[in-house]
Amino acid sequence: MSRRGKPITIFSDNATNFTGAHNTLKEIKNFFKINHNLDPIQNFLGNQFVQWKFIPANSPHWGGLWEAGIKATKFHLRRVVGNHTLTFEQFLTVLIEIEGILNSRPLSPLSSDPNDFTCLTPGHFLIGDPITSIPEINVMNVPDNRLKFWQLCTKM
Repeated sequence: MSRRGKPITIFSDNATNFTGAHNTLKEIKNFFKINHNLDPIQNFLGNQFVQWKFIPANSPHWGGLWEAGIKATKFHLRRVVGNHTLTFEQFLTVLIEIEGILNSRPLSPLSSDPNDFTCLTPGHFLIGDPITSIPEINVMNVPDNRLKFWQLCTKM
């Protein structure tokens, strides 16, 4: 469901795909409540409760924060992927790299102290430290047929 564990609350707009998924999950929950011979499944799912909250109808401005995140993700996806056709694993690799970029953006300005090079990022809230990665080798001039799977993704 999530790379960082199960969420407690999911916020979404009232788009038909979200409300449809919500209704389907409610039907499944009711099915398990009715069938008493499925007690082990009931016990497991009872501990996995996730609350789904919808913003008011016809008010997309209420979801401004996550809409800005989606806009930034789409911008990087278009810029990196362009018109390439990716496998699921390639798409996931690129998406995780974009996640790292977005979670490394500063949330506050740098300190005026010249010895302080860190600033607060979303990564601090996710893992307790800034998100860092090992510098990658430049493969821009290497032919595509000589690259490994992950190198193709980073070359994009």
